[in-house]
Amino acid sequence: MDKAAQAELDRINALPTVTLKDKMAIPPQRGAELPHREYRTTMDESTKTMSLAQARLEASRCMDCKKPFCTAACPISMPIPQYLKLLAGGNIEGAVEMIRATSLLPSICSRVCPHEKQCQSSCAMGRTLKDMNKGIHMGETERFCMDYEREHMGGKKVPAMAPSTGKKVAVIGSGPAGFSAAVDLRTLGHDVTIFEAYDLLGGVLRYGIPQFRLPKDIVDYEYSILPKMGIEIKTGVTIGKDITIEQLKKDFDAIFIGNGAAQALKTGVPGEDLKGVYTAEEYLKKGNRGVEIESGKRVIVVGGGNVAMDAARMAFRLGAEDVRVVYRRTLNEMPACKAELREILNEGVVVMELHNPAEFIADENGHVKQAKLDLFQLGEPDEAGRPRPVKIEGQSETIDCDTVVLAIGSRVSSEIKDTTPGLDTNRNGTYIVRAEDSCETSVDGVFVGGDAKHGPLTVVMAMKTGRDAAVQIHKALVG
Repeated sequence: MDKAAQAELDRINALPTVTLKDKMAIPPQRGAELPHREYRTTMDESTKTMSLAQARLEASRCMDCKKPFCTAACPISMPIPQYLKLLAGGNIEGAVEMIRATSLLPSICSRVCPHEKQCQSSCAMGRTLKDMNKGIHMGETERFCMDYEREHMGGKKVPAMAPSTGKKVAVIGSGPAGFSAAVDLRTLGHDVTIFEAYDLLGGVLRYGIPQFRLPKDIVDYEYSILPKMGIEIKTGVTIGKDITIEQLKKDFDAIFIGNGAAQALKTGVPGEDLKGVYTAEEYLKKGNRGVEIESGKRVIVVGGGNVAMDAARMAFRLGAEDVRVVYRRTLNEMPACKAELREILNEGVVVMELHNPAEFIADENGHVKQAKLDLFQLGEPDEAGRPRPVKIEGQSETIDCDTVVLAIGSRVSSEIKDTTPGLDTNRNGTYIVRAEDSCETSVDGVFVGGDAKHGPLTVVMAMKTGRDAAVQIHKALVG
């Protein structure tokens, strides 16, 4: 593959002028995939990074639009055509610097962002070829650049920091929102302390996203700059239990809440408290940490989002022989990224469309042994435009299982709200802010970002709102 890519790159570079027709004729490039049925038992990353020739060739496909739709579709407005032009010309260091100037977590976002729903979905090349799957694979080119930085450029550089303002900011949570707020606030000259409930930093990046999608050495790599910047880190501290917002306000000039939305929702059906029934949050966290978990041979995962896809793939790696995803709509309505759906199907997961649990049935020891599933059909569109799942009365089926994973969503936990007078929240636990573009909560000097602000979304959106909050905190502290 690399020889073919190099030969094609040499051919393109030998042309006196590269026309649109020439660009359209370049084969799309992808990193190599491991054999699916083999790698479903390993925690290793399931796809490899592009080679240098592949990355430059893929970048050469960019049409360099005057009004780049890809940049407009990126939540952080990454200058994609500009860095692709540098990459195509062999200036990898320049491409890395341009990416780093826009994103604080590019090694991570390049691996886990839903590019097919964001930048790649707007790619002019994909539109021209009438196949968005043939658009520029921007996540893979970004991943190549950041892996090159780590392996050949001496690693991630510590950003320059402004002189001290004498102001102190507490950051609650070390996921993408907390990380981003902390880095930007420290860069602006503030003293920053991160409070993290777990023993290691990273939040959902470490404990929610599996190793085979996001290797933890990549998380460690991006987070390695925190102590180098002089950011104080306190792990094993849960705000709302070990210390309150009111107590923090005595020692800090501002507070940022970025504790995510990690409290899993449940179905409410009979039997969901049986042994062998887990929330996806618990299942993935234990699987990611290598903590022993009783996961059986016949696993059912309930849900249709990316978390459900992660749980289904994790089940094979924990010893399952048969994994089924139960979803009340069809594959066409699944909110999971198509890439993630493709992965579970390649690994042998069976998707049971138009089914939803009605009851989980126990054996004589109180352990789940079967799931009774109601059958559904699609009805009229709901407020989001998706067909409503309509239960077919009197129709159900019962299947054997020894493990059930519930991946039907999550909300913000209530510890901080319950111990902070005047802190207002929405029904899903997210914190109410003072205006649509504001990050300040109903309590003066307390700001919020990430899933705690907007509910479960993407890593890049959490990073963006963490950075937005840092700007607003800085303005509030120094004017």
